[in-house]
Amino acid sequence: MTRLISGLLLSLPATTALADPDGYGHMMGWGSGGFGMIFGPVLWLIVLGLVVAGIIWIARRIDEAAPPRQQPGAVAELDMRFARGEIDAEEYASRKKLLST
Repeated sequence: MTRLISGLLLSLPATTALADPDGYGHMMGWGSGGFGMIFGPVLWLIVLGLVVAGIIWIARRIDEAAPPRQQPGAVAELDMRFARGEIDAEEYASRKKLLST
């Protein structure tokens, strides 16, 4: 079985040479002038644009599916300071009352 696989792998490079004995290539007419020279780069730009647009679309869909981020604000900072023990309950209540008005 390994001989069969190694034989197939070794014969793969030879198949392209056997398929084109003259060495001119099958698509020679497309790149030699006119149509291929004008529309080849345009086609590549269209494909590249579609790939970039697809990546952007996927990134936006992933971002929309993510849970909303909580914006750090004064109340959140006050809660964190109270949780760390930097301020006592009286100061926390008075500052929170001041921030909510």
